[in-house]
Amino acid sequence: MRVFSGNALWGTILAGLCCGAAMAADLSAVEKWVRQDPSEKIIDGKPLWDQPGVQAAMRAAMGERFFALSQKATHIPDAPVASNGKGIFAVWSCNEADDCGGNNMTVFFDLAAGTAQVCWRASDGAGGKVQDFWLANGNERPLPLNGCGVGERDPFVPLKKFGGEK
Repeated sequence: MRVFSGNALWGTILAGLCCGAAMAADLSAVEKWVRQDPSEKIIDGKPLWDQPGVQAAMRAAMGERFFALSQKATHIPDAPVASNGKGIFAVWSCNEADDCGGNNMTVFFDLAAGTAQVCWRASDGAGGKVQDFWLANGNERPLPLNGCGVGERDPFVPLKKFGGEK
């Protein structure tokens, strides 16, 4: 029993190191979209949203429920990818073209860390109640009204307020 327990422990530790959610995603592709719309098919005939590293970082940040919703999103219209010049990128898109003001997301990618954080806006339908959420490390946190800052001149304001970016 003791040998089995020791082997099981090492197996669990190794599995966590190689396959855990804490692994950094390769987000180097994001740089190719700076000043380009994320819907542009720049690498391998795919938009930014379909790049493997982007998908991995988003899934880790958003958790399964919000990630699944993001996969159903129209992502049109969208805005050119912004860089803060320090390896952080802001990517904005609509989730529902018919109600973009109430359903959109801004994804903040940190290239060095290989992670993402998301400001997610959802509504109860056109003209319905709007709620903003901060999504990071698979957790969601409700934000105050207009927390995602739609219309902000600085796309990094939500990250500075809620994500800890300086």
